[in-house]
Amino acid sequence: MASEQLQIQFNGESVAIDNNQTIAAFLQQQKMANSRFVVLLNDEIVPKSYWAERKINPGDQVNIISPISGG
Repeated sequence: MASEQLQIQFNGESVAIDNNQTIAAFLQQQKMANSRFVVLLNDEIVPKSYWAERKINPGDQVNIISPISGG
């Protein structure tokens, strides 16, 4: 039986993902698991140590912010 899909916003785009998906699983699916960035979930930073346990809910907004170095 196929898993249920839910809609989220990912970097401003509507995306369908599997129900009960964690941030870590979603990032791996997006081929972003080994990149350096900050994850915002509904405009709040989610520490990397929580990615494997924090599930994404219907309607959540997930944004990726890449670090910018300056001088």
